[in-house]
Amino acid sequence: MQHKNKVLIGAVALILIGGITYKSIQTPSLPTGSPIFSPGIHSNIQTAFIDVWQEYKELHSYGFDVIQSNLSSSTMQAQPVIDFSDIFGKNRRYKLDVAEKVLDSDDLFIADLPDNVLRGWFAHELGHIVDYENHSNMGMVTYGIRYVLSDKFKREREHEADSIAIRHGFREDIIAAKKYILENDFISPEYQNQIKKYYMSIRGAELCPDERIPVLPKVEI
Repeated sequence: MQHKNKVLIGAVALILIGGITYKSIQTPSLPTGSPIFSPGIHSNIQTAFIDVWQEYKELHSYGFDVIQSNLSSSTMQAQPVIDFSDIFGKNRRYKLDVAEKVLDSDDLFIADLPDNVLRGWFAHELGHIVDYENHSNMGMVTYGIRYVLSDKFKREREHEADSIAIRHGFREDIIAAKKYILENDFISPEYQNQIKKYYMSIRGAELCPDERIPVLPKVEI
């Protein structure tokens, strides 16, 4: 069993590294500054994203692409685009893949979501990117492996992304997005269960502090 786990982890690492290499080759070097949207992306998406982006000032020095994509397992996906030649450094840009429709929905288009729901969704995804900033490029490979293999780690990171969004002033939008997903019958039960399993609850978002609370070290007396 231990050998199988090592093989699995190795395979995931290779897939992640391969994906990073592919993205670094395929993504052109673009100027940093305002986000670049893929052609044809709806103006509602652009407007909501810019509203949120303006509050994440620590990310403004990075190149950032918002891309309409065919996603099979999520509605939005925030990722670093890493230069493989700098795998042990921290030189990268970021991208956000946005599906055309909400996961598991045939007719619920992202562009038709209420503005506050869109902002909450984007605030959460940019929260992930702020979290990524704590890791080197090689650290992001390890991050990806743990996210895939550990439910506990995935839950921690999803809660932290919500917490970061709330600290950036998007508490009401985060709550609106959660209520929209969890309280509407037209959202698939499978998607709702995934949100309940990994993401901060509505009550948790209501009680989440606006500022990071420092963790005091344990002192033995």
